[in-house]
Amino acid sequence: MALLGWPKTIKWSDFGSPRGAVPSSYGGSHTDCHIGISIDYSWQGTQRVTPGGDYRLRNVKVVVTIDSSETWVLTGVPTASNQARVLKHEQGHFNIAGITARDVDRALAALRDSDSDALEASARDVADGIIASGQAEEDTYDDDPANGGTDHGNDVTQQATWNSKIAAANSLSSLP
Repeated sequence: MALLGWPKTIKWSDFGSPRGAVPSSYGGSHTDCHIGISIDYSWQGTQRVTPGGDYRLRNVKVVVTIDSSETWVLTGVPTASNQARVLKHEQGHFNIAGITARDVDRALAALRDSDSDALEASARDVADGIIASGQAEEDTYDDDPANGGTDHGNDVTQQATWNSKIAAANSLSSLP
């Protein structure tokens, strides 16, 4: 099993050249920067765990990447007085995605089935379900504080709570 692309400390250079305006294709409410993240998974067929026994997935790979076409920052944000706070919030998005990818990797590694085709179908369902749950978590992360979110990192108290929650979910004392 392989988890690639995370952990990673993001930098302003990951956001590309600063832009003068929010991209017209962006439908969100965050107006100073946005990080697009992809989680992709694959495997190379199945193999029997023991002769005549259940199958498992072969060579599982889960990759977390920053989607440069969906990642941007407005001019001035990387040098503003709140730049560290904004980047830390975006790091939270990346860490939530990384934890989600780790969970996909672990779940796929644990799957077993007596039918190879059923195993692969189940693997896609399991991975897609975990990724959807991770996306819901990211949406909550940005939501209004009344709904448990950080208001895109603008609520300092909620952001601190989420920083702790993300670190606990990763079972590390600190994350990038």
